[in-house]
Amino acid sequence: MRLFHDRNVLIAALRQRGVDYLMSDGPADGQVSDEELIASLAAHEDARLRSALIALFLLQPALAARVQPVLKELEPEAQAELTARYMAAVYLQMFWRTRLAIYGLEAKPLPDLFSMQLGLPAPEEMYGKPGLHALAEWHQRQRPVAYNRRVEYELVIEHLIASLKMRARPKEAVAA
Repeated sequence: MRLFHDRNVLIAALRQRGVDYLMSDGPADGQVSDEELIASLAAHEDARLRSALIALFLLQPALAARVQPVLKELEPEAQAELTARYMAAVYLQMFWRTRLAIYGLEAKPLPDLFSMQLGLPAPEEMYGKPGLHALAEWHQRQRPVAYNRRVEYELVIEHLIASLKMRARPKEAVAA
């Protein structure tokens, strides 16, 4: 599977799929398949691009079907990243479902692909909050960093909701 490393190409591919809160340095050319995008983001050195996987799954829940086939193609570190980002989307979708629905994201719940395998709480347990905390601890053990994983996940949902609000404003102005 081809991995893309050019940040601008990946941001352009994310924008095509509705993730529009990241800024690029300039225009980018090239088509990136869903599988290539998921794999490239999971393997990328930029933490913001890896985190964008969460928003991608929330906006494009049909991509959940691509997660397990892509995992088989990745190196172990990128596998852990994809697993963590996907499960973060699962837990955040459960926790924020009412607010996401306000902005038109009323998708059926993302399938829980990994909680049992990782020994994490089910997404339905207390609206995903314990699962998100346990996932952050698991993710930190897999790839230690100097920042709080849970806060990182929550920043993604904040950026996504802010983006959805901005998209809704023109519609609100027309309706008024």
